[in-house]
Amino acid sequence: MAVNTAAVSDFDIQDAFDSLVLSEDNFVNKAYKEGLVHGETVGFQEGFDLGNQKGAEIGSEIFYYRGFAKGWIALLSENECDFTQTLHHLLELCPNSLNPEFVDEVNQSRLREQQGKTNPKSVKALKKLLKLLDCFPQDNPKSQDIIALLQEIRAKFKHCCAILKVDASYSAKGQFNF
Repeated sequence: MAVNTAAVSDFDIQDAFDSLVLSEDNFVNKAYKEGLVHGETVGFQEGFDLGNQKGAEIGSEIFYYRGFAKGWIALLSENECDFTQTLHHLLELCPNSLNPEFVDEVNQSRLREQQGKTNPKSVKALKKLLKLLDCFPQDNPKSQDIIALLQEIRAKFKHCCAILKVDASYSAKGQFNF
């Protein structure tokens, strides 16, 4: 029986042990690369969902303040027609969001204003609030500090509430689900 000595001499036992030892490292490297790709995909989706949710919350808050300011400016205006048109427009846009207690408080405030207890500072403060709201960006600029601007808007809103002597603090009652 003839043994093929060329095939036996090409086989080195050390190469077999090296491939066995390195197979664990190869599996670890392969799993690391797959995990990295999976983590990037999942992280991107989580970031997108979080940004979408926070954007909706901030947008809701901003437009609450805008409706508050426009409604009060119409309320404090001399023209009764402006007030009723604005109130009807707000009721059409968001019929479930107006609190009946708040509507009663607005009507009582309207009666106080009509009796001569007008405060010119209130309209001026509300117009400044609207000006701040108009400055709020509708995209995501990297050069502007959105958090500082939002805090300034909240402070101006609280100032307007104090001048008007109303408690209209914003609370996100209707949570958004996308």
